[in-house]
Amino acid sequence: MSADQADDRLVAEDVYRSFKVTSKGRKAVLTAVNGVSLSISPSETVALVGESGSGKSTLGRMMLGLDQPTEGRVLYQGRDVNALDRAQWRDFRREVQVIFQDTGSSLNPRRSIGDSVEMPLLYNLGLDRREARARVADLLDTVGLPPDTFINRSPLELSGGQRQRVSIARAMASEPRFIVADEAVSALDVSVRAQVLKVMKEIQHSRQLSYLFITHDLGVVRAIADRVVVMYLGEIVESGPASIVLEQPSHPYTRSLLAAAPRPDPTMRTLARAQVKGEIPSPIEPPLGCRFHTRCPIARDVCATTVPAAVDFGDGSLAACHFADEVRSGAGPWTAEERSA
Repeated sequence: MSADQADDRLVAEDVYRSFKVTSKGRKAVLTAVNGVSLSISPSETVALVGESGSGKSTLGRMMLGLDQPTEGRVLYQGRDVNALDRAQWRDFRREVQVIFQDTGSSLNPRRSIGDSVEMPLLYNLGLDRREARARVADLLDTVGLPPDTFINRSPLELSGGQRQRVSIARAMASEPRFIVADEAVSALDVSVRAQVLKVMKEIQHSRQLSYLFITHDLGVVRAIADRVVVMYLGEIVESGPASIVLEQPSHPYTRSLLAAAPRPDPTMRTLARAQVKGEIPSPIEPPLGCRFHTRCPIARDVCATTVPAAVDFGDGSLAACHFADEVRSGAGPWTAEERSA
């Protein structure tokens, strides 16, 4: 693909993803993603946040071309990903890589670490084996794994954090421009998570990478994101610059997620714990009106009947709530509090 395309972004354009399922003995349709639009610009990190069942991973798979939208389309450099010819698809698969959460299944235990990282160099970049092996050593060194120690080891001999570093090195081997990281650090302990995130940020800055970080961990969002997109029950409910969404959230769901999340510094401002109620509803029969109203601590009659339009605050942030201005101001149960050391 040409680097001088007019639009260098990875874009989901009003995408839907539905699945035919059987529920309570009858056939039904489960809509995992419901009319979502999302773009990722060069060198940008977008964090896609929400509970399990919100549609995050399904959206990520569509942006990777692994799932085809039921409606809408995914564009890369202005081209519909699901309409690419074989050569274009090969280029897309090289330039848009993925890092999964489960390194135990994504790394072949029968291959050495060196062989796993080497494969994309041989098949995606067409390097000869001698050159590829030298590049493997460089990549392992980049992610903090001394090649003399690790290149011939099996994944079974490595810790979770070390395997995740191998997954990063393997993704980097294809010289990608975009990486989708699906809960890539959620299984790691806090200290290892910080180390892996540091490596990913350093690689991003040196290679002008873009990340779509799919996560439920708001600590990860604070550490790495430029922009935050919050999903609930298949829809985007809030989006905007990370500094605004994390400090001045404008949707009750976002505020509830933030209130429940631990803060690393006890002196930092926190939000009153007005928690969401119950479990996320079934996407087979989502609530009418605002999908969040059945769990929302400030829901009113209009929320049960009318879908809220997105409120544009003029600072790059949007929130789909009838009372977004009120929520941002901290009215009602959202009063901010200071926690002293």
